[in-house]
Amino acid sequence: MELVQIKSGELKTNSKIIADVFGKTHRDVIRALSLLECSEQFRKDNFTDSSYTSQQGKKLSCVEMTRDGFTFLCMGFTGKRAAEWKESYINAFNQMEKGLLNFDQRATKLSLEGKEIKQAGQEWSKLGHEIHKRKRKHLDCVGKLIGDVQLRLDI
Repeated sequence: MELVQIKSGELKTNSKIIADVFGKTHRDVIRALSLLECSEQFRKDNFTDSSYTSQQGKKLSCVEMTRDGFTFLCMGFTGKRAAEWKESYINAFNQMEKGLLNFDQRATKLSLEGKEIKQAGQEWSKLGHEIHKRKRKHLDCVGKLIGDVQLRLDI
């Protein structure tokens, strides 16, 4: 059984799934939900009434919740399963943090390299312009020399 499902482009779970995964009765999960000390806005944003079909084919009520609602609820759970989940959650968060920090370090390094390459490109561009100017001047001088030699040969 999957703890999280994608519904309407959002990660969601429900009270029945949580009860099954954490080895609790669905009634206890519903009670825990009703006792949450969160704001009404948080409750509205993260918990909605829903239903599921039992193994006997009955339509039963449950509460669907977002990841934030799930986290808020499950952080209050106790017991071995809850402790395992909390450790997994903390480990996943730490891995995500390491990944983000690593990404940030790599992005910073690439940004600095990009600035160095741009600076080198600007220096090469200036050098290229200088070479081009000097080459034109040189060719003008060569052309003038050839012109002067030709004038003398025509005499």
